[in-house]
Order: sequence, then structure tokens, then C-alpha cells
Amino acid sequence: MALNLYQQIIEIINKSSRPLIIFKKEPGGDAIASGLGLFLILEKLDKKAEIVSDNFSPPKTFSFLPKIEQIQPSIANLKKFIISLNIAQNKINDLSYDLRNDKLNIFITPEQNISKEQIKIGTSKFRHDLIFVLDTPDLESLGRVYWDHIDFFCQTPVVNIDHNPTNENFGQINLVNLTASSTAEIIFQLLESLNIDILDEDIATLLLTGIMSETKSFRIPTVTPHSLSAASRLIALGARREEIVKNLYQTKSFDTLKLWGRALVRLRNDASCNLTWTVLTREDFIATGASPNKLIDIVDELIFNSRNADIAVLIYESPEEKNKICCLVFSEKKFDLLSLTKTFEPDGSKNLVKFCVYNKDLIEAEKEIIYKIKEKLKNKMP
Repeated sequence: MALNLYQQIIEIINKSSRPLIIFKKEPGGDAIASGLGLFLILEKLDKKAEIVSDNFSPPKTFSFLPKIEQIQPSIANLKKFIISLNIAQNKINDLSYDLRNDKLNIFITPEQNISKEQIKIGTSKFRHDLIFVLDTPDLESLGRVYWDHIDFFCQTPVVNIDHNPTNENFGQINLVNLTASSTAEIIFQLLESLNIDILDEDIATLLLTGIMSETKSFRIPTVTPHSLSAASRLIALGARREEIVKNLYQTKSFDTLKLWGRALVRLRNDASCNLTWTVLTREDFIATGASPNKLIDIVDELIFNSRNADIAVLIYESPEEKNKICCLVFSEKKFDLLSLTKTFEPDGSKNLVKFCVYNKDLIEAEKEIIYKIKEKLKNKMP
């Protein structure tokens, strides 16, 4: 009998010893919390798991999450470099090494002279034997951790877990459930099919954080009875709901709220292409005391509070560098924002991109950016 997806994942986990968990660059709360939840699950199963996101820096909002310090900004030591010496007929009397002036010298004292034919140079197998990619539409959205290690991703089994319709089903196993409210909900479903007894308060807290973050505390239309049931069971199993609510929704600083207010005052919308946008000046950052690292939250709120908007754009003057205008573009719909903003050489994923333009004032930059995005959107319309 063919195995279902959950059974396939359980089987491949059992065969793995060093799985890697990875998610897109600039991840949201669902990706971070789901990744950490899976990390703890794998630890409970005695797997030496590691977790990575390109250039990751822990957002202050999620600093309360257990094990968040385990998320690394890059993949390191994928293979070992091996120098092999055939000593079947030539014993070694002494072995030492010396590191000097950025040069490693290895000293070998054999009983007899060593020929070149006795020395072989190679590499070990990859450090990780399984890859979990979470809440990520495609491998390219992983950033440099993918582009720098394409051979690793080509030669290692990938389990792709997501709930977004933009997912391209790039894994050898694709657990993509479009009816789930979040990736965290899917991880919980997997855990239930695996062994609910390994779930503890930390895992429950992480998975509930992912669900609440992705559903805006159950306010979005995609919330289903299954989502609410999963949240209820996680709370019953020890999820620290009060801690989650406090950190996600009750810790917004006054300067961030003031910056949000300035962004909302200038909010504009074009219903013909379901686009909403706003701008922030350098003076806005100075007056409020807020920093640009709060802007992701603002873009998220813009699209959540604009019912007819498919894409939200935030254009702002860099507070650190004159003649530099930056832009964040975000969408939860099935848009390829990297393609949509290609002319600006963006960085990010299909759902969230950032780019900058230079030597323009804010008004010029706004006109150019919004015009080109609108043109791209209109060309894609039927």
C-alpha cells in the first residue's frame, strides 16, 4: 500500500540523522515559529537538527521564542575536506600540524618515503542528509543559502511544507495544504500523526505563535474550524497564550505606533489594480525616533487593513543615507514580486522584496516606482 504524505515524512525522518530546517529570507512569524517547533520535535526524536535562514537576525517581537538563538544566518561546514594517505605498507611514526600566517602545514613522519600516488584528496558526504523547507514559495526565495549550495539542494531529499498557493511544489515530498491557516498548523497535524506524546509546552507555544502570527490572532478570513481546534488543543497542551499575546500584540513601542500613524495618513490606493501604497520621509524617522527595522510590520498592517489590496508598497527615505530611497513590496497573493519589480533589481522572495533607488527625491521615486508596478500589473491582467 502506498504511504500517505505524513507517513512518507515520518519514514524519511526515521532514516535521517542530521536534518536541516530552512526557510525564506526575511521570514515572518509563521516561518520562524514553525521552524523552531520542528527543530524541537526533531531534537526529541534524537536527530541532530540545525536551522538556517539567510542573513537571519532575530526580530525583537519574536525574541521570546524558545531556541531562537539556534537559527543561523548561513550554512556552514557542509562537507569535510579529506586528505587520505595509504599506510598499509608504510607506518606513520609522528603526525602534527602548524597554523601560521593563514597557512596550515601538516607534518607526517613515515617509516619510508611517501609517493604522490599514496596521497588522495577528497571531500566527505554532505553534513545534512535531509532538508525541510518551510513557508517558502520556491528555492530561490531562500537567498544565498540556496545559490551558494545548489549542488547540496540537488543531491539531498527536500521536504517542502507550506500552506500558501504560491508554492511551486519543488520538493521530493510536498506537504502543501492550501486549506491550512498556517505552516505551524500543518506541523501540528504532522506531529499528531507522528506521536503527540513528544509535544511539550515549548513546542506547543511555538506552534500556537505561528498560527496566531499568520492569522493575525484569528482575524483573517482563511481561519477555519480546524485552525481554531488546533489552537485550542495547543493551549490545552501547555501553549503559553498570554506570553504570545503580550509579545506579538502588546509590546509595540510608542515610536513605532507614531510611525504607523504617519504611514496611514498618507495611504493611497488604486482599485483598478488592487494596489495600496504610502511614503515615509526622513523627518518621519527623526520625529518619531523609530528605525527602518519596524517597517515590515507596517507593510503587513497596510495590506491587512486594506481589504481590496493585493499588494502593499512602502516607499521611504533612508534615515542613514541621503539621496537613497528604499521600497518594500509585500503580497500574500499569488504574485511573483521579484519578477514584478525586476527593473529595480530587488532582493527578497516572491512575497516580499526590497530595493533602493538613488539620486531621486521622494516624490520622483514614488512616481517612478508606482507607475512601473502599475504597468506591470496591468500587463498581467486579462
